[in-house]
Amino acid sequence: MDKKFLVMFIILSMVVVPAISGCTIKNKSDKTWGEKEPAKLSDLYIINSTGDHSDRNTTFYYYIWGYIGNKAKSDASNVEITAKYYDKNGTLLGNTTVSPYNPKIVPALSKSSFYITFEDPDQKIVNYTLNIVIKK
Repeated sequence: MDKKFLVMFIILSMVVVPAISGCTIKNKSDKTWGEKEPAKLSDLYIINSTGDHSDRNTTFYYYIWGYIGNKAKSDASNVEITAKYYDKNGTLLGNTTVSPYNPKIVPALSKSSFYITFEDPDQKIVNYTLNIVIKK
């Protein structure tokens, strides 16, 4: 008799507990277990950035380093930063896309650093623009 009661109790628990816990609700508004909205592109911003030329073994590079901030209450992952490089006439010379590297995600209400390089042997780069994207 005790074994039948125990088996019935286990089966009933397996059905009732998930049903009342909210795990079976499929409405987007009925989130469970503390899920957070992911950070949006509008939550990310460049805090500061600096660009300059550098000579590495007689090859000139243009480098940009800086910080990307996140004002969301959740981490931002799959973030990419694209730099476009221009000469003195405003002509596009090239571009580079990187991810933040320290840390690789942009933490909630915090920042992450980035570093971008582009080979510029003739030192033609005088300006750059940065664009942030969240990959899906």
